[in-house]
Amino acid sequence: MNTFILPSNPNTYDAQQAFNDLHTIHWVQHNNKSVSVGDIIYIYESKPTQRIILKTEVVGRDIDSYHIDDSKYSTSGIDFSSKGPWLILRLIQNIDTCISLQDLHELGLKGNIQALRRLDDDIANTLDLLVSDFSELTSVLAAEGKKTKVYSTRYERSPKNRHDAIRIHGLNCKVCGFNFEKKYGTLGHEFIEIHHKKPLYLNDAEINIDPVNDLVPLCSNCHRMIHRDKYNVLTVEDLKKILLA
Repeated sequence: MNTFILPSNPNTYDAQQAFNDLHTIHWVQHNNKSVSVGDIIYIYESKPTQRIILKTEVVGRDIDSYHIDDSKYSTSGIDFSSKGPWLILRLIQNIDTCISLQDLHELGLKGNIQALRRLDDDIANTLDLLVSDFSELTSVLAAEGKKTKVYSTRYERSPKNRHDAIRIHGLNCKVCGFNFEKKYGTLGHEFIEIHHKKPLYLNDAEINIDPVNDLVPLCSNCHRMIHRDKYNVLTVEDLKKILLA
């Protein structure tokens, strides 16, 4: 499986709304031969957003029949159904973590994102860790058999703060000591969730984060237990006491 990044112009096509409403859409393939079914494609939205907005999976390629009606998401009047062949992309998740072009450059990406590009494995793995990081106020989208619209507030997160927190605190859960790599081998390499001791939604304005005192690594189970009651977020010490009781 390979990972790619693809630019999207909001002045031409409202990709985020299209994926949120339809979940699976066509995307022009051009003469590309390197993308395969099962590959991951991150969608980077250009100005004014200038960040990654979506994570998608390729579920079809070489499609010559445009059968998904997404015409209302064309913000420029362009008829995208006349420019085949197409890939079919399925939405995996909206990206709440703010990952800008500058962040991607710090991860090792060269140049701008002007066309479909394959990402180096190191960059792809880091992105996967960043976007899978647990987010406060997580909303569940899914009721079997019917569509459910979910509206949520997004809280920006800095990849640099995550990197600094791991460098300072390590990769062991600070509550139970769990280490993903020790348990899962290479699959769990450098995987951990980073917890904000003061939930971001309590701040009305942008604040500076101190990775030493404000952030702590947690395994997925402990992180969710700390946030289980969003009106009474536990401290690391509180959860340790519960675990040891």
